[in-house]
Amino acid sequence: MREMEAVVPVLVACSLVACNSASADASSPDGAAADADAAVYADVPEPTLATDVTPVTSVDQAEPGVVIPPFTRCELAPDAGTADGSICTNIAVAGATADGLYYPDYGDCAVVRTQRPYGAQAPAGASDAGDPRLGDPTFVSELAWVTSQVQANACTCCHDSKVAPQGAAEWDISAPLIWTDTASNAAIALFSGYADSTILGHYLPSEDNGFERTTTGLPSTDATRMQAFWNAELARRGMTEAQAAAVPPFGGPLITEYTATPKACVQGIGVDASGTITWGGVGARYIYLLDRSAANPLLPPDEDLPPGIVWRLDVLASADALDSGISYGVTPPGTFQHVPATGRALALKHGTTYHLFILQDIGIVSENCLFTF
Repeated sequence: MREMEAVVPVLVACSLVACNSASADASSPDGAAADADAAVYADVPEPTLATDVTPVTSVDQAEPGVVIPPFTRCELAPDAGTADGSICTNIAVAGATADGLYYPDYGDCAVVRTQRPYGAQAPAGASDAGDPRLGDPTFVSELAWVTSQVQANACTCCHDSKVAPQGAAEWDISAPLIWTDTASNAAIALFSGYADSTILGHYLPSEDNGFERTTTGLPSTDATRMQAFWNAELARRGMTEAQAAAVPPFGGPLITEYTATPKACVQGIGVDASGTITWGGVGARYIYLLDRSAANPLLPPDEDLPPGIVWRLDVLASADALDSGISYGVTPPGTFQHVPATGRALALKHGTTYHLFILQDIGIVSENCLFTF
């Protein structure tokens, strides 16, 4: 299998708003300040944009312990069944390769495992060789289909003992007999789609080889069929749909941090009149300035670019995190401006309240507050 296109970065288009940078004097008359608000800093150099950098696509390129953001890799893949013998695979927890293929053959599980905490976990249960379902041709056929669906998506990276380096994390599609017996009731609730796992992200089917993850927790090319299988398993376990829906949303501390209401920034945090951005002492890999009413950015691939982003700066996974005190609109070495996608950042408006949202890394919020420029 040889690479057809080295890497196609996942660059999500977003609707840009008038915003950014700070050249107006706070003491200027309202008219002069308004003129300055519409201007671009004359002394700010052209920023490095996403299109100017080579994205990090392997753990060997990244700093130890740093999350490698999702990207898409396209390769020649004769088994893909496409007209030109190629396949594009999303290298992401929510990603999938083509139906009928095995994700570890076309994705990169080492990268995927940087995107979520991973560790071996004992199975929730085990199969019985005398289970009557093993003699039910319909069940055996549907189990084989569900297994093939899971094999095509990145869940295999942590839930297939054939490739998970420390062993499967609870449920294991390579477990003998009926692997679904290794999954807890909470996991079945997620698989069926009744337990909320929205925060974990999803792709559109058109962007993910026909797989969708909005109806069921496991990506599938046939959500109705997938949900019917897991509904039957819920019923077999004596669990109602209402009980499955009552399972707490998946994401744990991610939900707590990412859905928190921004408070007023403590004194000294925010952007000062010189354009210096200051936050708490922890190094940052993602720096957002947003409209005050904008929703908190959530996780990639689909929730990290909410409407209302004024400016976003990303640090490459191969570079060191940034210390507090960088200049607004400037892209230090090892970084790039994600929003706006082109051009310089525009001037911030004096007297306007903005939302500062800073990530130590994907999944780790270090600042989430409002300040007035």
